[in-house]
Amino acid sequence: MSFTQLSDLVKRNRAVDINPPPSESDINLTSHGSDWLWAAFSVFALLAICHGFIYSLVSVRRSGIKKSLLTIPLFTNAVMAFAYYTYASNLGYTWIETEFHHVSTDRGLFVRQIFYTKFVGWFLCWPLVLVIFTVNTHTSLTDDREDILKKILQVFSAIFTRILSIEVFVLGLLIGALIRSTYKWGYFTFATVALLFTIYLVCVDLHNSFQSVNKSLVANLVIIFEIVVWILYPVCWGLSEGGNVIQPDSEAVFYGILDLINFGFVPVILTWIAVNTIDEDFFTKIWHFHLNNNVSVERDAEKSVGETTPRHSGDTTVAPAGVHQEEEEHV
Repeated sequence: MSFTQLSDLVKRNRAVDINPPPSESDINLTSHGSDWLWAAFSVFALLAICHGFIYSLVSVRRSGIKKSLLTIPLFTNAVMAFAYYTYASNLGYTWIETEFHHVSTDRGLFVRQIFYTKFVGWFLCWPLVLVIFTVNTHTSLTDDREDILKKILQVFSAIFTRILSIEVFVLGLLIGALIRSTYKWGYFTFATVALLFTIYLVCVDLHNSFQSVNKSLVANLVIIFEIVVWILYPVCWGLSEGGNVIQPDSEAVFYGILDLINFGFVPVILTWIAVNTIDEDFFTKIWHFHLNNNVSVERDAEKSVGETTPRHSGDTTVAPAGVHQEEEEHV
């Protein structure tokens, strides 16, 4: 394919012309931003197709846990591909008058496009990112000396708390982006606090993971890098929807890079690390260990009861040591 043909192919992107922004808005996404968003969509779609193909080839009977883990990158990339298709098509938005006038146009309306489609994608995908974090950092799951029910409750509590916190973060940014007045920064504060709380919980897991014998150093380093990426989300929001400092095209590039890392590449890397390190027979061994403990406890209980209960008639009982001697002395 020649350069001219490639240039013509790029110029075929007429999404902004077919789906033009409303006349009430003057700070809008252009074809340049749409081109980048289509590129991001292609990456998400390619990763989703690849993992969908791999998922269909994995046997549930032989690798049930690994197949379940593969749903994480499959789902995150599929949902983000859906969201970025909408974003690149210049759809899934509303418009709001900006509080600050750093970015302006010749029309002077100071009304900016707000794309809510990416927030929907975050709301659906971020919990799964936290799930794969938990799988890679909770190395105590491989220790079969603890009660399985206790482990399940601990992991469920950890994941549930983190999901609630990150959803507050996403909703705070979404609601704040739809508010014109300075009260939007209140929601930004709520969102930032929720994000910092989530990061704190992840850092606690990382600390425990680094002290574990079964830790994955690569996975822990990837999660640390991901935390840095998370911190950039409020920065991007403050420069775009919040402060109106950068154009919607620059906003699309900024968010696109963060989303590709956060929902595209990192879940894929962490999932394959977990697939390569997880013990497929782990739950079987844990369950047998749990049953063996229960059986041994029942046997101990039966033994103690048998020593104290009266015997049938005709059975000979042997008095404990010292009892017979005490009776003779008493006589």
